[in-house]
Amino acid sequence: MQPAPFTRLSLYGLLALAPVVGGAQSVRKLGDGELSCAQIYAESQALEQASEAQRADALQAQRAMTDIQNQMVQQASGARGGMGSAIGGGLLGLIPGGAQVQGYAMQAAAEARRADMQDSVDKMMQATTRQMNAEQALERTQARSEHLADLFLKKDCKLSQVKAGADRPQ
Repeated sequence: MQPAPFTRLSLYGLLALAPVVGGAQSVRKLGDGELSCAQIYAESQALEQASEAQRADALQAQRAMTDIQNQMVQQASGARGGMGSAIGGGLLGLIPGGAQVQGYAMQAAAEARRADMQDSVDKMMQATTRQMNAEQALERTQARSEHLADLFLKKDCKLSQVKAGADRPQ
């Protein structure tokens, strides 16, 4: 069996695939060059508001992860039996059939702890995914905003003129 042929892609070909592979929308759009200064400013303002919402969402997901982590630590520390369980187990051993009942009770308690821990792990995974998605969206928003700021400067736009034009009644 012969190895599959190796195909080389140029650097430009790899860069062209980057938005597709990353699943991200493109920071630069074909129509960006035709945007007016006022349109660039308006989109920049909208992106600023979107980035604030994305930061808040990422922070909320981080807090949820911390809460879940604390809950998991409490579950793990509560899983240990104490002196009471040792004394109770010893007393049940004196009753005929008590050891069997104790075994069933311990299995049921262990299964409940395992189910609680699995539920916490699932919640942690959801919070982690939510945080990662929010951070990726924030990165895309910031990159687009930086591109628009560069375009604003390259077009020699003046913020004072754009704001004065926005303040004028239509």
